[in-house]
Amino acid sequence: MKSPLVQFLFSRIFWKNVLIALGLTFGLILMVQISLYFYTGHGKKIRVPDFTGMSLQQVDRLCVQNNIKWIIQDSSFVAEFPRGTILAQYPLPGSGIKKNRKIFITTNCWFPQMIKMPKAFDMPYRQAERVLLSAGLHVSNIEYIPHFAPTYVLEQKFGDNLIAEGTNIEKGSGVTLVVGEGLSNERSPVPNLLNFSRETARIIALKNFFNLGATRYDSTVTNANDSALAKVYRQFPDFDNQARLGTSIDVWLTIDSLMIRQMDSLFTVKDTTITDSTQIQN
Repeated sequence: MKSPLVQFLFSRIFWKNVLIALGLTFGLILMVQISLYFYTGHGKKIRVPDFTGMSLQQVDRLCVQNNIKWIIQDSSFVAEFPRGTILAQYPLPGSGIKKNRKIFITTNCWFPQMIKMPKAFDMPYRQAERVLLSAGLHVSNIEYIPHFAPTYVLEQKFGDNLIAEGTNIEKGSGVTLVVGEGLSNERSPVPNLLNFSRETARIIALKNFFNLGATRYDSTVTNANDSALAKVYRQFPDFDNQARLGTSIDVWLTIDSLMIRQMDSLFTVKDTTITDSTQIQN
């Protein structure tokens, strides 16, 4: 004879209740999944706009339209960008995010930080450059004057005037260093600035004791973003020449990658021709 427990486990009422419980559990799980789908937008991605160069009002308008939020994470000062505009963002432009997520942005300060001008003269150029960089400044130009010690910094200037140590100056400013050119008419190979951005070209020129001269953009460059992405496709003097220290190198920039490759290939052919002819003469 079966016990009452065994009879209950095999009864229709027991299995009916089990099926009802399983059905309720499955239905509850399904409802939770559906609710989460509509609440979090599961599977739906919003493509993050590019806020670089925009004002906070423009950022807010775009974020409202795309159901995302923004928050200022940091601020910096870059003289080349309009004040109060966006310098950087995270997530990056084009990233896929869900609605109501936050975009962290870095803005360009309205008012630059003021610092004390360090002493960046009466020392070799490389040392003076490090002093300026550690203070938050940079070398914007080099002036050469006759002096027995080549590349030795004799004076420091801001704009057209000498600037004394301890003078207030905007952080991020460019300083002109007055450097000795030696007693001989020293010449140096012109560096290759092709396929570099304007800022990188300026740094390369300075490190080789040249200045960046006139900057010309072609018709493909129409706004600040284009100018930041533009690359040098032509320079004068050419990089296979020699020039006096402190000579200004004029550059032409474009965002047309085809033009950059064409000019680069022309200079490659030119270099090969010069090398081959030299070997023949030898």
